[in-house]
Amino acid sequence: MKITASGYVYDGGTAPQHQQSCAFTTVYLSTDGTLYVAGRWGSSRDSLDGHPCLFASTDAGDRWEMRHDGLGQWHWDGGPGENKSLACTELIPGELTATSLLVDRSNPELPFINPRTQGLLPMRIIHSTSTDGGRTWSTPRAMDASPHLAASTCTHAIMQLPGGLLAQPYEHWKEYDDPEPAWPAARLRYSRDGGATWPEFTTVASHPANRLAYWDQRLAIHPDTGQLVAMFWTHDFARGEDIDVHIAWGSADGRDWSEPQGTGLPGQHCQPLALGGARLLAAYTHRRDPPGIRLSLSEDFGRTWDRGLDLMVYDSSAGTESGAGLSRSQKDLWSDMEAWRFGHPRAALLPTGEVFVVYYAGGDRVKSARWARLSLE
Repeated sequence: MKITASGYVYDGGTAPQHQQSCAFTTVYLSTDGTLYVAGRWGSSRDSLDGHPCLFASTDAGDRWEMRHDGLGQWHWDGGPGENKSLACTELIPGELTATSLLVDRSNPELPFINPRTQGLLPMRIIHSTSTDGGRTWSTPRAMDASPHLAASTCTHAIMQLPGGLLAQPYEHWKEYDDPEPAWPAARLRYSRDGGATWPEFTTVASHPANRLAYWDQRLAIHPDTGQLVAMFWTHDFARGEDIDVHIAWGSADGRDWSEPQGTGLPGQHCQPLALGGARLLAAYTHRRDPPGIRLSLSEDFGRTWDRGLDLMVYDSSAGTESGAGLSRSQKDLWSDMEAWRFGHPRAALLPTGEVFVVYYAGGDRVKSARWARLSLE
């Protein structure tokens, strides 16, 4: 693997204050060849001015146009609301459908994470559509995730499965004032009517003893068999430490899943990308020294990884990441998340056979959306 080009989608260092901190980056390659990159921008990682922006490139990343600046445009029941990102796909060619996480910001004194319970502010998974390339968006429609409380999309778009079945990946934690321990799980929600209703769900991963958390599931589809694969940032509650990225394989309809197993990849957020045949690329965040964004390649759909071919897409020069390699309480881990300087890698396979990777990166205050294009040969 070799990087052939790189740059900024949007440079936070030259942006107005409300767009100087980027996170939750996503990427989508549309049927007409346009690359769409979205994320959550704000004056800081947890700020009341948090909002989504969407950028588009028609030349594989060399030039970018801002299509949507969502500052002040997204609301919670008529009051202040924070939209964490716009994870796009096309259910109909030419029409973007975005999955977002909408957060209740009606009480400006409350942080997103309760420092006493580690519960989360009220949230809704919402879907909206755009017919003008992401410039304007329809009134959002909430997805009913009951009985799962504090449900989050992990910035993952809707997936199209065989037979017209739609699947929305999500996870759940616990509500803001809940004093009990959380029991997280990764799940899929199903719709058979084009996204109007989502009555069914299945569990992708949940540790039976609640010893491990399978966070931020990200999925890919085998191009030949339709088999699903999910990769997880995996945390050991008893040790208070992240362990290696875990992986699970599912049936084409997502109903049946293997037990997650370790990959040996020492990372957190991890995006699998199907490259054709059984080749699978993993783009993941490596927090321990040396910190950065790494890529690993598998020739057997994630069962083994050729670490000798690993590529560092982004090499952080900002120093050791907060809490990296240490045993942490859940409260400390939330604090670490607010301080991390890079992350959320996502990837798309270009028609040329090259891979496009997007992520956020920067320093303690300014964090930009950045990209890299690479050859697999």
